[in-house]
Amino acid sequence: MNKIITLVSTSSTNRDAIVLAEDGAVHGTAVIAETQTMGRGRLGKNWHSPAGKGLYCSIILRPELEPQQFPHLTFVAGLVVAEVIERIYGLSAGLKWPNDIYFSGRKCGGILTESSRLNGCASERFVVVGIGLNVNTETSDFHPDVQHSATSLFIESAQVTDRLELFNAIREELLLQVHTFEQQGFLQVIHRWRKRDFMVGQKLSWVSVTGEKVEGISLGPDDDGLLHVRDDNGIEHEVLSGDIQLASH
Repeated sequence: MNKIITLVSTSSTNRDAIVLAEDGAVHGTAVIAETQTMGRGRLGKNWHSPAGKGLYCSIILRPELEPQQFPHLTFVAGLVVAEVIERIYGLSAGLKWPNDIYFSGRKCGGILTESSRLNGCASERFVVVGIGLNVNTETSDFHPDVQHSATSLFIESAQVTDRLELFNAIREELLLQVHTFEQQGFLQVIHRWRKRDFMVGQKLSWVSVTGEKVEGISLGPDDDGLLHVRDDNGIEHEVLSGDIQLASH
């Protein structure tokens, strides 16, 4: 039976969930913490986790998917968070490729997915979906460096949220949408995701994993989830990974 493990403090819910998954924890098992001391984002970035304010959780998935489809679960998770927020608050969340939740250009949350080795036994494969979401966070709770670029559900809605209820809604919807993905494929996911892509048509800068900086217009993700950018010379780039930002004017 899957279970939910609630912690007062941990270094990282993703690290805890990976250990549990390696020990055989089943699909849907989750870890949720009041705070993280070493919360992580993509590309090795830190995720600030003020105690009692945000949602910091990781959910173990054992999807019936081919390993090459596992990265698509990042899109599923981002879409789930955005759709649950809209259902509860009536707020329309934007999505930034591939994994961030935004309102009016300010970041509200992010997704970090990590998987087991994909060349092992199918029954041992798993994906951990880590979700960090600014929920009841006030402007003064943010580090001064990000106060101008971060937001929260409280700031956007003026509502104080029961974080456990929000977590339960997101977890339940994630498990439902993963099942739909297994049955219907990725196209129905990416079609819905594109409707929330707030960077499409915008000029952005991209620092590739090799350190090269490219500027261009975002064409949005293709049917495989790869981002396409057209630079000032009309050359189209396919972005596999890297740090994507709106270009400064």
